[in-house]
Formats: sequence, C-alpha cells, structure tokens
Amino acid sequence: MNFPIAIESGDEATAFGVRFPDVPGCHSAGDTYDEAMENAIEALESHLELLEEEGEDLPLPTSIDAHKDDPDYAGCSWEMISIII
Repeated sequence: MNFPIAIESGDEATAFGVRFPDVPGCHSAGDTYDEAMENAIEALESHLELLEEEGEDLPLPTSIDAHKDDPDYAGCSWEMISIII
C-alpha cells in the first residue's frame, strides 16, 4: 500500500517532521530528511500493526492530491511511502 506523507522541513535546530494524513495519530520525525523517511516507514508499520492487533479497521490510503491543498499541511513537501501489510 502507498501512503502519502507530509514532511515539515527541518533545520540545524529542528527535526524534519512527518505526518500521515490518512492515519490519525501516526507521526514521526528525523534529524535529516533521510532519517525522517526511514523513521516514517517504521512508524507507519508499527501503527498499523497495533491497529490490527486491537481489531481496528486499517485506514485506506488516498492520493497526495486529496491533501495537498489542506491548510493544515501548508508548507509541507510530499512523498509516498510503500509498505506491505
């Protein structure tokens, strides 16, 4: 499954933040862009595994276009991450 992620830019004092518009409560970060991407995959896999263990319905991914104009994600860059469920 391919999930869109919103990435908030980091700098020398602030980590890169990652939010998952289709997965409420799931977020991640990293000191570098590459670290943020690696951590995002781990966070998403862990979050979905927990939902599954609790018998919750897994969220379905949408496209980046479904979120890119949302003011909550203003200034974010976008990527898609792929995971196997």
